Amino acid sequence: MKKVVIQAAVVGLALVAGQFTGTARAEDPADRFSLTASAAVVSEYYFRGISQSLSDDDIKPAFQPGVEAGFKINDMVSAYAGLWGSNVDFNNGTSAETDAFTGFRFTMDKAALDLGYIYYGYLENNNSSQAYSEVKAVGSYDLGFVVPTVGAYYSPNYFADSGKALYVTGGVSVPIPVTDFQPKIVANVGHQSIDKNSAFGTKDYMDWNVGLYATFFGVTAGVQYVDNNLSKSDTPNTTCTSQGDPCSAAAVFSLAYSYTF
Repeated sequence: MKKVVIQAAVVGLALVAGQFTGTARAEDPADRFSLTASAAVVSEYYFRGISQSLSDDDIKPAFQPGVEAGFKINDMVSAYAGLWGSNVDFNNGTSAETDAFTGFRFTMDKAALDLGYIYYGYLENNNSSQAYSEVKAVGSYDLGFVVPTVGAYYSPNYFADSGKALYVTGGVSVPIPVTDFQPKIVANVGHQSIDKNSAFGTKDYMDWNVGLYATFFGVTAGVQYVDNNLSKSDTPNTTCTSQGDPCSAAAVFSLAYSYTF
């Protein structure tokens, strides 16, 4: 019964949105649903330039499954919601990260905009203040030879009760049209500002990465260089000394696969 009610509500939203935009179509609502399952393995899990899977200098690979449900409201707007997870190690009993997310994607010709909400949760965690949420706005424009992106992520109370936080990022994806394996270079730079630096364990910082990716028989393989401007001598930079050196530069290798039903 709940499933029927939810589907009816979504269909109603689709019809209202279609009437508002003038693009409602006589299409079976079931055909507008999609479900994408994904799985990735990375040699080390980095988030905004800081390792999430380094324990006492013992680098741990991470397995990262995910699932996303989508609904196409009209030719320009789609809604989505999903779950994503990864094993982590913060040296405090936390063993896994579990994220829930939802939002809307807008497309017009070569431009795209993603407005969303993300909740970051943690398992086997003795410190409930680690969990937090963010809202995001990410835009991109496909120029053919390069796809630039810009984004902003805002949290009213960031990781470890560290207060308001804003992460601003920009990057490019450059396709290399030389083989059938769709190789591309991806580079990003970001700046993380945090209201309560002492609670988080670092100063405001910048991070950057550059990687090469290619797809073989549906599996995307990648190698990425990750770094930041943090060091153990920073104050109050306890995060970079709490478990080896999670703020050091690293090469990250990855394998990822996704399938849309």
